Amino acid sequence: MTTNKTITRGEVEAVFQAFGSGGWAVLRHSEMARGAPADHLGSHGAIRPFPAWDGIHVRSEDWHVILVADIEGGDASFTVRDAEEIMSKITVHFELDGVPLETTRTAIKRFLNPERFGVTEAYYFQEGRIMSPEELAVGPHTLSLTMSYGTGETYVDTIGFVVD
Repeated sequence: MTTNKTITRGEVEAVFQAFGSGGWAVLRHSEMARGAPADHLGSHGAIRPFPAWDGIHVRSEDWHVILVADIEGGDASFTVRDAEEIMSKITVHFELDGVPLETTRTAIKRFLNPERFGVTEAYYFQEGRIMSPEELAVGPHTLSLTMSYGTGETYVDTIGFVVD
């Protein structure tokens, strides 16, 4: 989604904090995504290290958030404590242009669209960094993610994106 309106710090903070809760509520109950704090392919300033974001172009005057979410769930008996136990073992490491990126993790919250992942109850956190327009120079960038789950399983991905 590209608009002429500058993406603000408040908008990327909303994506970071409310993607799986308020963001999904708005998207599920409204025909318009505008203003919803759930992102899709760079809209609302999000840059996620997944293939769908590889090669996106973002605007230099916008605020952005580099982030990843972890969503854990199960049947109706799955609780926030179950999610906390799983998520406490997860480590997230980002690199932007080969340099480690300091990040913040949100609180664990109920995910309001568990059906999307074939579960009845789900919880999520996001980890990432809000980036001011001055922090992302115009030109091409590389974003790498290593996410370790504490089980021996690791997810690794790298994307390229361009700031115009």
